[in-house]
This record gives sequence, structure tokens and C-alpha cells, in this order.
Amino acid sequence: ILENTEISDKIYKMVLESEIIAKNSLPGQFVSLKCGDLTLRRPLSIARVKGNTFDLIYKIKGAGTEYLASLKPGETADVFGPIGNGYTIENKKYLLIGCGVGIAPIIFMEDVLKQKGIQYKSIGCFRSRYKTDNEQTYCITEDGTSSITGRLNDHFELIIEETNPDIICMCGPNPAMQYVTEIAIKKNVRIEVALEGDMACGTGVCMGCVIKIKKGDALENVRICQDGPVFNGEVIVWG
Repeated sequence: ILENTEISDKIYKMVLESEIIAKNSLPGQFVSLKCGDLTLRRPLSIARVKGNTFDLIYKIKGAGTEYLASLKPGETADVFGPIGNGYTIENKKYLLIGCGVGIAPIIFMEDVLKQKGIQYKSIGCFRSRYKTDNEQTYCITEDGTSSITGRLNDHFELIIEETNPDIICMCGPNPAMQYVTEIAIKKNVRIEVALEGDMACGTGVCMGCVIKIKKGDALENVRICQDGPVFNGEVIVWG
């Protein structure tokens, strides 16, 4: 661990060094961390890769993330990854959306698209503004600490008209991703969402993160950890 700092109320950024993880990671993938003596590991999206280091952004929600916040630079963390599939990267026009700590894979995606010279705009949605490694094109905050006040659904339809994207990539709470998916379908815009779930193992064995997706006229069970975490938003059975 090189850094583990609080960047907003109960929101932390951790920087770790691992050549294997850093060199094999794609935006949308995640790693799984052991939290002390707790049985369940914690899945966290990769927020940036730089050289042999990678960043994680997480919020303290319980005993597991409290343990992570207690770790100090110089200590080691039990991490495996990268896990799952990432966002599609094509030479098309992107709109990237991150809500809360869902901004993590969006920061990583911004970096990759910028490096490849691919056109994009981005939206960051927060309760209160906090500094991320990239400044999003549109920063929306509920408490008015940015230039755009409100919630995503107050501004999204105008933003999608302004940006006219070919592909939307998003990570955030399920209700927000469901809302954006419904608008994207109406606008005939492809959407990819990075889902979160209760992942006891992160390897697909425990089946704790199973969701249903549409496959033709039928429904199919898939695992977020191994079949995702990135899915085409149109196939997700929300709710």
C-alpha cells in the first residue's frame, strides 16, 4: 500500500503497487480484498492504473471497509484480480457516467480513452463534491458544491441531447443505472453498466452474485463476478 487517504466524508482512495494487477487491468474490472479476519472479501472497482500501481476508491459502509480504511502506507493487502470483463473500447463517441464511488471505473475509462484519442464526455454525480483524479465534464452535486445542482435525473436528458453519444458506460446505484438504461434505449444509444453485488468468493463458485438477464425470449442466470461486472444494460432484469 502506497497511499490510503480520506478524500471526502468516509470516502477513501487507496493506491497499491502490483505489477501483475496493474498491467493486466481494464476499465470496469475489479479486485477482491481480504478484510482482516472477516470471511467475506470486498470487491472494489479499479479506479486508475499508473505504471505498476493501481487506485481503488471506496466508502466506509461496515466492518470490512472500516478495516480497509485502517491500513497504512507500507503495509500489505491481500488482493487478487483483475476479475471479470471490462467496458468495450471502440473508436466511437462515449458518454461516461459515475455516481458516488461508482466514479472509480469511469476515471480509469477516461484515462484509457484519452490515451487512445477517443472522443468522450463524462458525468460525475455526488452528494457533495470531492476531488477525483479527473475532472468530469459535468459535475452534479445534491448540496450545490459544484456548478450543477441536483440529481442525475434532473439533468440527464439535456446532457444526452448535448453530447449525442454512440455508447454510454456507467457505474453507480442500480436505480440510477436502470433510469439511464431506459433513456438510452429510447434514444437508441448502446449502454454498458458495471454492476455491483454481494460477492463472497469473486470466482463464480459461491453463486452469491447471481442476477437474471434476458436472452431472447428467455431469462438466464449469470454471475456478476465472472460473467460481468460489465453487461449490456438492455439485457439486465432490474429490480
